[in-house]
Amino acid sequence: MDRPDPRSLLEKIKDEESKLKRGQLKVFFGYAAGVGKTYSMLESAQNLKKYGVDVVVGYIEPHTRPETLSLLDGLEILPVKEIKYKTIDLKEFNLDAALKRNPELMLVDEFAHTNVRGLRHNKRWQDIEELLLAGIDVYTTVNVQHLESLNDIVEIITKISVKETIPDRLLDNSTQLELIDIEPDVLLQRFNEGKIYKKDQALKAKDNFFIKDNLIALREIALRKTAERVNKEVQISRLSKGEVTVIPTSDTIMACVGPSPSSTKIIRTASRIAYSSLSKWIALYITTPESNNLNETQRNQLKSNLDLAKKLGAEIVVLHGDNLVEQIIRYAKMRNVTKIVIGRNHSNHKFINKILKKDVVDKLIEEVYHIDVHVIPYKSGTKDKYIIKKENSIKSKFKITYIDFIKLSIITIISTIIAYSLRSIGFASENILLIYILNVVFISVCTKGYTSGIISSILNIILINYLFTEPLHTFSIDDPNYIITLLVFCIVGITTSTLTSRIQHQAETYSKREENTQMLYQISRSFLRVSSKEDIINKGLELLFISLSRDVVCYTKSNSGNDLILFEENRNLSNKLVNDDEKAVASWVLSNATIAGKSTDTLPGSKGYYMPIIGINSTLGVIGISCYEKELDNEDICVIEAIVAQMSIALDREILSQIKESAKNELEKERFISSLLRAISHDIRTPLAGISGTLSTIMKNKEEINDDLLYELIDGAYEDSQWLIRLVENLLSMTRIDENKLEVKKKLELAEEVISSSLNHIKRRIENMDIEINIPNDPMFVPMDAKLIEQVLINLIDNAIKYAGEQCKIKINVYEKNNQAQFEVCDNGPGIPSENIKYVFDRFFTGEVKCSDSRKGVGLGLPICKSIIEAHKGEIYSINNKQKGATFGFNLPMHHEGGLEIE
Repeated sequence: MDRPDPRSLLEKIKDEESKLKRGQLKVFFGYAAGVGKTYSMLESAQNLKKYGVDVVVGYIEPHTRPETLSLLDGLEILPVKEIKYKTIDLKEFNLDAALKRNPELMLVDEFAHTNVRGLRHNKRWQDIEELLLAGIDVYTTVNVQHLESLNDIVEIITKISVKETIPDRLLDNSTQLELIDIEPDVLLQRFNEGKIYKKDQALKAKDNFFIKDNLIALREIALRKTAERVNKEVQISRLSKGEVTVIPTSDTIMACVGPSPSSTKIIRTASRIAYSSLSKWIALYITTPESNNLNETQRNQLKSNLDLAKKLGAEIVVLHGDNLVEQIIRYAKMRNVTKIVIGRNHSNHKFINKILKKDVVDKLIEEVYHIDVHVIPYKSGTKDKYIIKKENSIKSKFKITYIDFIKLSIITIISTIIAYSLRSIGFASENILLIYILNVVFISVCTKGYTSGIISSILNIILINYLFTEPLHTFSIDDPNYIITLLVFCIVGITTSTLTSRIQHQAETYSKREENTQMLYQISRSFLRVSSKEDIINKGLELLFISLSRDVVCYTKSNSGNDLILFEENRNLSNKLVNDDEKAVASWVLSNATIAGKSTDTLPGSKGYYMPIIGINSTLGVIGISCYEKELDNEDICVIEAIVAQMSIALDREILSQIKESAKNELEKERFISSLLRAISHDIRTPLAGISGTLSTIMKNKEEINDDLLYELIDGAYEDSQWLIRLVENLLSMTRIDENKLEVKKKLELAEEVISSSLNHIKRRIENMDIEINIPNDPMFVPMDAKLIEQVLINLIDNAIKYAGEQCKIKINVYEKNNQAQFEVCDNGPGIPSENIKYVFDRFFTGEVKCSDSRKGVGLGLPICKSIIEAHKGEIYSINNKQKGATFGFNLPMHHEGGLEIE
C-alpha cells in the first residue's frame, strides 16, 4: 500500500490553515466627526502600499476636504454599488466585488453605517465581518457615540439619539484600536472653517452637536474607553506571561430585564460593567402567570430588549416562576453571579408604597449578602402602559367565566342541601359552618382566579345568615356573637380561596418548568439512539417540527463539498423554504457560521430563520425554520438552540466515530501488510533461491551436464516459477478484494470448459496425478466470471495436491442441486483436524498438517476463493470425507439477476 507523501500532507495542512485564517480589523477611533479618522486611515494605507501591500479602497465617505481626498491618489478604488431608493440614487459598499477582488487590505469607512434595504446585510459592520471571515484585513472608522452600550449616555449629553450603532464586542482584543484625538477648540475651528460639514449640515450640527461642552464630554468618554482597552490588554498580557501566581475569577453580571422600555438602560449598564471588568453577563427574564396578559406592544418591547442584550453579548435566560425575588436569587447562586443589575421606577416608589408593600429591589437587597446589587433608577415616561398591565393582571385574577359561575352555583346548591340535611337531623350550627368552609375550598380548587372563592365566601355568609341564623329567613341577627363568627368565617373563606388560587398558579408554573426540563431531557435522550448522519438530521428535524409546528429544513455539504444536500420536514405540500433564494441564504450561513434570515440583521427578507450547526472543527450544516406565518419568539429560539446543540454533539460524535473506524481500518491494513510480508518472505526466497541455484549450476557446468539432468533442472526451475506466479496472482487478487475493486463480470459459461481450462493451467503439476472428473451428460451452463472461478478451482486443486502428496487422487464433481451449480474438489489426503475446519478460510491460516511440498504457503489461497465465491452470491464450504481426505466445495446460482453477456 502506498504511503502518503509528507510534502502533500504539509501542503494540505497549510491550505486548511489558510481557510481558517481570519482577517485583522483595525479601527480608527474618535470622539466626533472631523478629528481626522479617515485622513489617518488613508495615510496608513499609503505607507503600507509603499511596502508592497495590496491595498484597495472599498468605500470612503465623500468629503470636501482636499487634504483627505489627495491621499486617495495612487490607491485602487473599488467601484461602489449604485442603488435607487425611492427617488434618491444611493452609493453603497460593494461587498461581492470586494470578496471577488480579495486584496490583502480593504479600506471601508463608516463602521456603523446602515445599509439601504435590499443588500445582504442591514449594517456595514456585518459586511466587514464577512470580509474578515474571508481572510481580508480591514481598516475602518467609527466615533464613540456609535458604541451600543454608550448610546444612552451620549443621548443624555447631546440630547440626540444616535440610531446607527455597533456592538461593543466588535472592539475586542483581536481588534486594533487607534485613537485619533485633537483638542475640542481645534475641532471647533475646523468646523467653523467648513472643513467638516457642508454649509446646510453645519448649521444644524452647530446647534445640536458641535457645542464645546458636548465635545469635551464625548472626548472624555472616548479617552476612557481607550484607557479601558489598554488596561485590559496589559492585564491579559501580564497574565499570559505567568507574572502572577493567582488569577482571580472574573465577575459574572446578571441584568434583570422585562417588557419595559427602561430595560434598555439596564441592559446597556450591565454591558458596560461586563466589558470594563472582562466578565461575562446574563440577561434574565422571568415569566410569571401575569406574563400571559402582556399586550402586543409589550411583547414586541420584550423581544426588542432581549435582542439588544444578545447583540451586546449577553447570554439570554428565560425562567418560569411566581416569586421574582426567589427566582433571581436561586439562579444567581447557581451561576455564581457577583453583580445584579436591576431597575426601579421612582415615580411609583413613594412613601405610602414603602409602608404598604416592599418592591422587588428592597426584597432583593434584604435577601442577598454576597452579591452586589446595582439599582438603575428611572422615571417612566410610559407610566400608563404599566398601569394598564397591572390592571390587566388584576382583572385576570378577579374575572369569572360562565363555566366557573356554573360550578360555583352547583357546589353552593349541593352544600346548602347538605347543610339543610344536617340541620334537620339535629347537628349543631358549627358543623354547618364547616360545610360552607369546605364549599369555599372546593370552589377555589375547581375554578380559576380569586373571584369565585371570594364570591363564594360572601354568598355563604348571606346563606348562613338567611337560612340558618335566628331569626330565620331574615338578614337580622339576634345573637351578637354570630356577627364575629360570620366575620371570621368570611375572612377564613377569602384567605382560603386566595391561597388555593395561588397554589394553582404555582402548580402551573412548576408544571411549565417540568415540561421544559422533560423536553430538554427527551431531546438529549433522542439523539443517543441514532448514529448515522442522515438519522441524526432527520431526528433533529422531527423534534423541531413537533416542538414548533413549522416547516423545517436542513442543508449539509455533500461529500465533494461542491453542493448542498437538502433534508426537510414539512406539513404542507409545498415547502416555501425550498427554493433557490432560500438555498442561497443557507449557503451563506454555512460559509460564515452566522445566524441569518427573518428576525435578524442579515438577509432579513428571507422567509426562514437560519441557524448554523457548529461542530468542533467546522460548520456541519444549517437549520432553517419557516417564518412566513409568524416570526419566532424567544422561547422558540431557545428550543431551536437546544435541539441544534444536541444535533451538533451527535454529528461530532458520528464524525469522531468514523475517524476512529477509519483509523482502525488503516491499522488493520498495516497489520495485514506486516503479516503478509512476514508470511511470504521465506516462501518467495525459497523458490527464488532454487531458480537462482539451478541457473547458476547450468551456467557453470553446462559442458558436463547431460540432457536428462539438464531437463530435470529446468523442470524444477519451471515449477518454482509457476509457484511464484500463482503466489503473485493471489496477492494481486487479495489487494483488489481489500480495495473493493474485485469486479465480477458474469457470462453464461460451460462448466466443462472452465474445469478443462483450470486443469490446463496446472497441467505440469498434475501430470502424474490420478484425477477423476464427474460432470452431467447434458451441457451445463452457469453464470460466472470464468477467470475468477478458474482461479478458485486452481487454488482448491493446488491445496489438495499440497496436502495429499505424491499419491494424491483428486475427484472433481459438478452437478445441479436446488437450482444451484455444485462444484466439489475431493482428495485422499489426511483431512482437516476438526478444530481447524472453521478457520481454513481465514487469512494466513496454513494448518498444522505436514505436507510433502517444501513450500508451506502463506494462507491466502482459500480466503481468496471465499471472497470470489461470495462476490458471485454463492457459498463455499469444507468437510472431511467419511473414508479419507477432505472435500472443498462451492455453489453458484444458476440464474443471474439482470442481463448476462453471452458469447
